[in-house]
Amino acid sequence: MSETLRHIEALAALLPDAQRSAHAYARKIDLFSGSGDVEAAHPSGRAYVAATRMALLQSEVSEALQEIRSRDLDLDPAARRPDDALSLELADILIRTLELSEYLGVDLGAALVAKTADTLGGYRHGGVRF
Repeated sequence: MSETLRHIEALAALLPDAQRSAHAYARKIDLFSGSGDVEAAHPSGRAYVAATRMALLQSEVSEALQEIRSRDLDLDPAARRPDDALSLELADILIRTLELSEYLGVDLGAALVAKTADTLGGYRHGGVRF
């Protein structure tokens, strides 16, 4: 087993607790106010709420992209602070990903290990290089 896969497996072991915590955090700060009502009332129910949460995840990625596109942002890794705008947007992406995974019952750790093992074996999405 490669060192990369061992590290991914170590991270994967932490993800179930992280997913539950992100989900609890989202409920505590009312990140998705009213989504329980929407799930019950909307004809597509849970799929609609999941799609909405996916769109919010996409908006966080767009915000991170905007930070990168900013002429004021220093992209030198040595300049990166945990509280700079880009770092905080990436944290938002992670929180929303963990929360969505928990909401949908995705074992993100197991999926991460499976995807990494496939990729290390030479898998390329759609057979493309980039």
